[in-house]
Amino acid sequence: MRQDLVLASLLAGMGVAVLPGVLTFYLAAGPSVWLATGAVVAATGLVFAYSADDADEADEADEAADASTSPKVNCPECGARAVADGTGCAYCGAALPV
Repeated sequence: MRQDLVLASLLAGMGVAVLPGVLTFYLAAGPSVWLATGAVVAATGLVFAYSADDADEADEADEAADASTSPKVNCPECGARAVADGTGCAYCGAALPV
């Protein structure tokens, strides 16, 4: 928790220190630089959005493959559906039949 606060404070301080220079540059550079920066930010956002979707689909496919290969049983104590891997029920902790 403390490391998060230190990092947040550091980033906020850097932003306050750098912001006047960045604003001065953009005001002096003119509209063409504004448009170019907007286009780069939009393109970067699209790349991240589409690559994140691909990663989510790959994770879902991996989970589906793992789920289909692991045998599942019902817990004799609480009736929850659990993977029969010998660790016990995730909900009540009872031993599962193999």
